[in-house]
Amino acid sequence: MEEILVELHLGDGCCIECGTKRAYNRMVNDIMTAEGPPPPVDEARLDLLLDFLQHADFGLLRSSDERLAGIINARCLLKRNDEGDLHVSILDSEMP
Repeated sequence: MEEILVELHLGDGCCIECGTKRAYNRMVNDIMTAEGPPPPVDEARLDLLLDFLQHADFGLLRSSDERLAGIINARCLLKRNDEGDLHVSILDSEMP
């Protein structure tokens, strides 16, 4: 099975929660305006984002790293680890 990944863009005051909501809303809009049904991978990404929005401890994530708090610009990757748990990793960031 293909690994499901979602890239999130954080910074300029947009924290991990805001970035996740933006990615979710963008994907919903893309699905709603597309002709025909969405590909299964897009449905899986949408499910991943929704699961993260419903279950993540965003306060803890924001307090753990300035990049996740949106203070420093960063690109993050949301996926499930080998145990099926949600996992966020920081790909790169713009350090001041």
